[in-house]
Amino acid sequence: MIFNILCVLILIACIGVNVCILMQNKRAGGFTGSVSGMGGQQTYWDKNKGKSLEKRLERYTIIISIVFVVLTLISNLV
Repeated sequence: MIFNILCVLILIACIGVNVCILMQNKRAGGFTGSVSGMGGQQTYWDKNKGKSLEKRLERYTIIISIVFVVLTLISNLV
């Protein structure tokens, strides 16, 4: 019974991680960002990134991923 509940919670966490990742914007970083000239510039969006939806999605992704790993480890022990 407990294992089935854990499996459902793992499935919900897995779907949550996928949704959070798919909702995030793609970033132009690395070589592409440096070639296009956007590498060193700081825009208003970059300075206020902590208050944006993107930052919240990153935070939710990390939290749900940790929950997913913990639930998986607990289900392995059960």
